[in-house]
Amino acid sequence: MRIALNYRNIDPNRGGAETYVADLTRSLIQRGHQVTLVAESVRAESVPQEAVFLPVPVSGLSRSARIWSFAENSQKVLEAHSSQFDATMGFINTWHHDVIIPQGGLRAGSRLHNAERFHSPIRRSVYRFLKSASPTEWKYDRIERLQYAPERNARVVAVSQLVSGHLQKFRNMPQSRIHVVYNAIDPNRFAVADPSKVRAETRLKYGLSPDTSVGLFVGHNFWLKGLEPLLKALAARQAHGQSVEPIHLLVSGGGKIRPFQKMVDQLGLGQTVQLLGFTPDIKSLFHASDFFVSPTYYDPCSLVVMEALACGLPVITTGCNGAGELVTNGREGFVIPTPNHQKELVQALDGMANRASVQQMAVAACELGRAQTFDAHVSHLERIFEDVSAEKQAARTKDQVLRPHLGGQDQNQKSRIQTPSTESERAPR
Repeated sequence: MRIALNYRNIDPNRGGAETYVADLTRSLIQRGHQVTLVAESVRAESVPQEAVFLPVPVSGLSRSARIWSFAENSQKVLEAHSSQFDATMGFINTWHHDVIIPQGGLRAGSRLHNAERFHSPIRRSVYRFLKSASPTEWKYDRIERLQYAPERNARVVAVSQLVSGHLQKFRNMPQSRIHVVYNAIDPNRFAVADPSKVRAETRLKYGLSPDTSVGLFVGHNFWLKGLEPLLKALAARQAHGQSVEPIHLLVSGGGKIRPFQKMVDQLGLGQTVQLLGFTPDIKSLFHASDFFVSPTYYDPCSLVVMEALACGLPVITTGCNGAGELVTNGREGFVIPTPNHQKELVQALDGMANRASVQQMAVAACELGRAQTFDAHVSHLERIFEDVSAEKQAARTKDQVLRPHLGGQDQNQKSRIQTPSTESERAPR
């Protein structure tokens, strides 16, 4: 099939959604599909050479203006080349597609969960008011209304039951149009030739002894991903002194470090928590750690949790994370209701400090993580694409029957077999 993927900047260095689009491109091409990337930019080395790049112009001075510009111009580009695709797929902040995967979830869902970061009801109310009064949020909401407008009749791939529920609650999306297909990863992305060597070298680099219990936290938005309640839970454990097994935490991400470094110092965690900043070689951190912790306030279906599982790390996450729906408590890790359930978070950390238990969970975690492959994921998507293609073909056939006076070969059918092929349209190398 000829499939168009519409995403603004396809560069895995930018984050999980970008990594997913690049991996999906690779997987679709490996399965024999023709893939066109409708984007503002594509990091050439992140996608196969066979991928076609169809550029979308973007203008505007503000971030929201450029987001709207990309969405509008994406529609124009897709409409101009509509006969060249059997199915089109979008991900976030664009609306002209046959299939939508809201990788970032829904704005209303995000706002609902984000507000829980504030312990004071007054601060939560102020947060909700400011969001509701924000012109930027109005623009995002307008894009969402266009995405899920009934007349578009788009199929929606929800990456978790969490997102499916939000689609039905906030956008009145009929369940019949929703397909729950969990995110997928490349389980081999973080494989190394000698894991023991990498583990030893990385621990030496960060001053960690071989027998230290090490947890890993990865994220860019530290507030949303629950670093504050995690630090408080670690401090609560530490207050028990010699009665608990100590845990060392490595924190990786490009978030604002200063307020959290201050928090670490105030909580007396300076000897057991290291804020590393952005770490390009996240692979070594996975292999140096014993478990992964992401007590997030909201994540539609965390890719990094799946990657941690595939590396054999039991995980701690929350019911606010769609990926947590895959985890069985006590088997591959622990899922607590929300980051604000401090007692449960402390208990989960205590469980991860039990070395024998962690070793047992690590086997199950690896098995679960390595099962989240693109083969299974894309097989689900292919069936959706086939339904879309069949619907389009039926519509074309019906149109031809209703217009017999045209005669000869349908001009639209001629254009369908033409795909961008000039060197300038290829993803730049």
